[in-house]
Amino acid sequence: MLARSAASSLRAAVARPAPRAARAALAVRFNSTEAAKEEPKEDENTKKIAELEAKVKEQEKEMQYLRADYQTMSRRVQEERAKATDFAIAKFARELVGTTHVLGTALKHTPKPIEKGSALANLHDGVELTRKNLLQTLAHNGITPMGELVGTPFDPNSHEAIFQVPAAVAPKKSDGSERGPGEIIEVQKEGWMIKERVLVPAQVGVVQME
Repeated sequence: MLARSAASSLRAAVARPAPRAARAALAVRFNSTEAAKEEPKEDENTKKIAELEAKVKEQEKEMQYLRADYQTMSRRVQEERAKATDFAIAKFARELVGTTHVLGTALKHTPKPIEKGSALANLHDGVELTRKNLLQTLAHNGITPMGELVGTPFDPNSHEAIFQVPAAVAPKKSDGSERGPGEIIEVQKEGWMIKERVLVPAQVGVVQME
Protein backbone atom coordinates (compact mmCIF):
# COMPACT_ATOMS: atom_id res chain seq x y z
CA MET A 1 0.00 0.00 0.00
CA LEU A 2 2.91 2.26 0.77
CA ALA A 3 4.38 1.48 -2.65
CA ARG A 4 1.16 2.43 -4.40
CA SER A 5 1.14 5.77 -2.55
CA ALA A 6 4.72 6.57 -3.60
CA ALA A 7 4.00 5.76 -7.23
CA SER A 8 0.94 8.00 -7.18
CA SER A 9 3.01 10.90 -5.75
CA LEU A 10 5.64 10.45 -8.48
CA ARG A 11 3.06 10.52 -11.25
CA ALA A 12 1.52 13.64 -9.76
CA ALA A 13 4.91 15.35 -9.67
CA VAL A 14 5.58 14.53 -13.31
CA ALA A 15 2.15 15.71 -14.42
CA ARG A 16 2.38 18.95 -12.40
CA PRO A 17 3.33 21.97 -14.61
CA ALA A 18 6.91 23.29 -14.26
CA PRO A 19 7.37 26.43 -12.18
CA ARG A 20 7.30 29.83 -14.04
CA ALA A 21 11.00 30.46 -13.47
CA ALA A 22 11.88 27.15 -15.04
CA ARG A 23 9.74 27.88 -18.09
CA ALA A 24 11.38 31.30 -18.48
CA ALA A 25 14.86 29.78 -18.29
CA LEU A 26 13.88 27.23 -20.90
CA ALA A 27 12.57 29.98 -23.19
CA VAL A 28 15.80 31.96 -22.80
CA ARG A 29 17.88 28.92 -23.72
CA PHE A 30 15.67 28.31 -26.75
CA ASN A 31 15.89 31.92 -27.94
CA SER A 32 19.65 31.94 -27.43
CA THR A 33 19.98 28.83 -29.53
CA GLU A 34 17.85 30.33 -32.30
CA ALA A 35 19.82 33.60 -32.17
CA ALA A 36 23.07 31.68 -32.38
CA LYS A 37 21.74 29.99 -35.51
CA GLU A 38 20.67 33.33 -37.07
CA GLU A 39 23.94 35.21 -36.39
CA PRO A 40 26.00 33.25 -38.96
CA LYS A 41 23.27 33.88 -41.53
CA GLU A 42 23.35 37.63 -40.88
CA ASP A 43 27.17 37.70 -41.11
CA GLU A 44 27.02 35.82 -44.39
CA ASN A 45 24.42 38.21 -45.82
CA THR A 46 26.48 41.23 -44.76
CA LYS A 47 29.54 39.75 -46.44
CA LYS A 48 27.61 39.10 -49.66
CA ILE A 49 26.26 42.67 -49.67
CA ALA A 50 29.78 44.07 -49.21
CA GLU A 51 31.05 41.90 -52.08
CA LEU A 52 28.24 43.07 -54.35
CA GLU A 53 28.88 46.71 -53.48
CA ALA A 54 32.60 46.25 -54.26
CA LYS A 55 31.74 44.70 -57.64
CA VAL A 56 29.38 47.58 -58.45
CA LYS A 57 32.09 50.14 -57.64
CA GLU A 58 34.60 48.24 -59.78
CA GLN A 59 32.19 48.16 -62.71
CA GLU A 60 31.51 51.89 -62.31
CA LYS A 61 35.26 52.55 -62.53
CA GLU A 62 35.52 50.37 -65.64
CA MET A 63 32.63 52.31 -67.22
CA GLN A 64 34.39 55.60 -66.48
CA TYR A 65 37.60 54.31 -68.08
CA LEU A 66 35.70 53.08 -71.13
CA ARG A 67 33.90 56.42 -71.43
CA ALA A 68 37.20 58.32 -71.22
CA ASP A 69 38.79 56.02 -73.82
CA TYR A 70 35.82 56.52 -76.14
CA GLN A 71 35.99 60.29 -75.80
CA THR A 72 39.74 60.26 -76.46
CA MET A 73 39.28 58.06 -79.52
CA SER A 74 36.48 60.27 -80.86
CA ARG A 75 38.63 63.37 -80.41
CA ARG A 76 41.55 61.74 -82.22
CA VAL A 77 39.31 60.65 -85.09
CA GLN A 78 38.00 64.19 -85.45
CA GLU A 79 41.53 65.61 -85.37
CA GLU A 80 42.76 63.13 -87.98
CA ARG A 81 39.75 63.87 -90.16
CA ALA A 82 40.43 67.61 -89.90
CA LYS A 83 44.11 67.08 -90.75
CA ALA A 84 43.16 64.97 -93.77
CA THR A 85 40.80 67.71 -94.96
CA ASP A 86 43.47 70.37 -94.49
CA PHE A 87 46.01 68.27 -96.38
CA ALA A 88 43.57 67.73 -99.25
CA ILE A 89 43.06 71.46 -99.79
CA ALA A 90 46.63 72.54 -98.98
CA LYS A 91 47.89 72.44 -102.59
CA PHE A 92 44.90 74.35 -103.90
CA ALA A 93 45.18 76.83 -101.03
CA ARG A 94 48.86 77.52 -101.87
CA GLU A 95 47.89 78.37 -105.43
CA LEU A 96 45.21 80.80 -104.22
CA VAL A 97 47.69 82.35 -101.79
CA GLY A 98 50.10 82.79 -104.71
CA THR A 99 47.35 84.63 -106.58
CA THR A 100 46.82 87.02 -103.67
CA HIS A 101 50.58 87.71 -103.67
CA VAL A 102 50.50 88.54 -107.39
CA LEU A 103 47.50 90.83 -106.92
CA GLY A 104 49.16 92.53 -103.96
CA THR A 105 52.36 93.10 -105.95
CA ALA A 106 50.32 94.60 -108.80
CA LEU A 107 48.61 97.01 -106.43
CA LYS A 108 51.90 97.92 -104.78
CA HIS A 109 53.58 98.82 -108.07
CA THR A 110 50.68 100.75 -109.56
CA PRO A 111 51.94 104.25 -110.50
CA LYS A 112 50.88 106.94 -108.04
CA PRO A 113 48.99 109.19 -107.91
CA ILE A 114 46.03 107.59 -109.69
CA GLU A 115 43.62 109.93 -111.39
CA LYS A 116 40.07 109.33 -110.20
CA GLY A 117 37.70 108.06 -112.86
CA SER A 118 40.53 107.02 -115.17
CA ALA A 119 40.90 103.55 -116.65
CA LEU A 120 43.86 102.91 -114.36
CA ALA A 121 41.79 103.85 -111.31
CA ASN A 122 38.99 101.48 -112.35
CA LEU A 123 41.52 98.69 -112.92
CA HIS A 124 43.14 99.37 -109.57
CA ASP A 125 39.79 99.26 -107.77
CA GLY A 126 38.83 96.02 -109.55
CA VAL A 127 42.11 94.32 -108.62
CA GLU A 128 41.82 95.51 -105.03
CA LEU A 129 38.23 94.24 -104.75
CA THR A 130 39.22 90.87 -106.23
CA ARG A 131 42.06 90.48 -103.75
CA LYS A 132 39.79 91.46 -100.86
CA ASN A 133 37.15 88.89 -101.82
CA LEU A 134 39.81 86.22 -102.25
CA LEU A 135 41.20 86.95 -98.79
CA GLN A 136 37.73 86.63 -97.30
CA THR A 137 37.23 83.26 -99.00
CA LEU A 138 40.56 82.02 -97.69
CA ALA A 139 39.81 83.23 -94.16
CA HIS A 140 36.45 81.47 -94.26
CA ASN A 141 38.34 78.20 -94.83
CA GLY A 142 40.86 78.79 -92.04
CA ILE A 143 43.64 80.16 -94.27
CA THR A 144 45.06 83.40 -92.91
CA PRO A 145 48.25 85.47 -93.27
CA MET A 146 50.82 85.37 -90.47
CA GLY A 147 50.45 89.09 -89.88
CA GLU A 148 53.11 91.65 -89.00
CA LEU A 149 56.48 89.94 -88.55
CA VAL A 150 58.97 92.83 -88.50
CA GLY A 151 60.51 93.02 -85.05
CA THR A 152 59.67 89.45 -84.10
CA PRO A 153 62.24 86.66 -83.61
CA PHE A 154 63.10 84.44 -86.56
CA ASP A 155 61.46 81.00 -86.38
CA PRO A 156 62.83 78.37 -88.79
CA ASN A 157 59.55 76.46 -88.53
CA SER A 158 57.54 79.40 -89.87
CA HIS A 159 60.04 81.64 -91.68
CA GLU A 160 62.55 81.32 -94.48
CA ALA A 161 65.61 83.61 -94.20
CA ILE A 162 66.37 85.14 -97.60
CA PHE A 163 69.20 87.36 -96.36
CA GLN A 164 71.01 88.41 -93.18
CA VAL A 165 72.62 91.71 -92.28
CA PRO A 166 75.06 92.51 -89.46
CA ALA A 167 73.54 94.21 -86.44
CA ALA A 168 75.79 97.25 -87.01
CA VAL A 169 74.13 98.07 -90.36
CA ALA A 170 70.61 96.79 -89.63
CA PRO A 171 67.88 99.45 -89.61
CA LYS A 172 67.10 100.62 -86.08
CA LYS A 173 63.77 100.43 -84.33
CA SER A 174 61.34 103.35 -84.32
CA ASP A 175 62.62 104.39 -80.89
CA GLY A 176 66.21 104.45 -82.13
CA SER A 177 67.34 101.28 -80.36
CA GLU A 178 69.27 98.54 -82.15
CA ARG A 179 67.72 95.27 -83.22
CA GLY A 180 68.85 92.00 -81.69
CA PRO A 181 70.35 88.97 -83.44
CA GLY A 182 67.80 86.91 -85.34
CA GLU A 183 65.22 89.70 -85.37
CA ILE A 184 63.18 90.06 -88.55
CA ILE A 185 63.82 93.40 -90.26
CA GLU A 186 61.98 92.90 -93.57
CA VAL A 187 59.30 90.65 -95.07
CA GLN A 188 59.75 90.01 -98.76
CA LYS A 189 56.93 87.51 -99.10
CA GLU A 190 54.03 87.09 -96.72
CA GLY A 191 53.62 83.85 -94.78
CA TRP A 192 50.35 81.97 -94.48
CA MET A 193 48.75 79.57 -92.00
CA ILE A 194 46.09 76.93 -92.51
CA LYS A 195 44.45 76.87 -89.11
CA GLU A 196 47.35 76.11 -86.72
CA ARG A 197 49.82 74.76 -89.31
CA VAL A 198 52.18 76.60 -91.61
CA LEU A 199 50.91 76.62 -95.19
CA VAL A 200 53.49 78.93 -96.77
CA PRO A 201 56.57 80.09 -94.80
CA ALA A 202 57.29 83.81 -94.82
CA GLN A 203 60.38 84.92 -96.72
CA VAL A 204 62.20 87.39 -94.51
CA GLY A 205 65.43 89.26 -93.91
CA VAL A 206 66.95 89.01 -90.44
CA VAL A 207 69.70 90.46 -88.31
CA GLN A 208 72.72 88.19 -88.51
CA MET A 209 72.96 85.58 -85.78
CA GLU A 210 75.84 85.85 -83.36
